[in-house]
Amino acid sequence: MEIIRSAGKAWVDSQEASIYLGFSEKTLKCWCDCGYLKAGKHWRRSSQPSNDSVIYNTRLCAQEMKEWWGRDALTGP
Repeated sequence: MEIIRSAGKAWVDSQEASIYLGFSEKTLKCWCDCGYLKAGKHWRRSSQPSNDSVIYNTRLCAQEMKEWWGRDALTGP
């Protein structure tokens, strides 16, 4: 697991982010590919050469997801 602390933010690899956020790594990747999670803000390429080249800011990802569900709760299905 890679953890980088920068300016008070914790960046973790996709496996750790998946556990923390409660979604599969595949789902997180899909949200990145679709643009729901923004490059540079929610995720970025890791500087460490490994199989997992993406790291996530779990605090900002969790905040974004909370906003998604808040909007959906107000508008309904």
